[in-house]
Amino acid sequence: MMETMLVFSTAHLTKGTCNTWLHHASLVAYPKGDVGWFVHVPDSTPGDVPADLAECLDQARALNCDWIMFDRDADALSILPTYAW
Repeated sequence: MMETMLVFSTAHLTKGTCNTWLHHASLVAYPKGDVGWFVHVPDSTPGDVPADLAECLDQARALNCDWIMFDRDADALSILPTYAW
């Protein structure tokens, strides 16, 4: 089985989402050391997902991606908002 992964900058997440919410996420999320997260893209976004992450999940779902890798060293994209922290 092959799965696809989309790479986003952690700048597309708020500090609260990245440093707090993902540690107790209602979806599958794995820390990527101190530099980011691996987040599984569910078929639909649970209601408790923060708006910043929900927008990233929507983009990944539209591209038929199974996972998002959030990395602090990845370039920010103009299609998503960024958050300074």
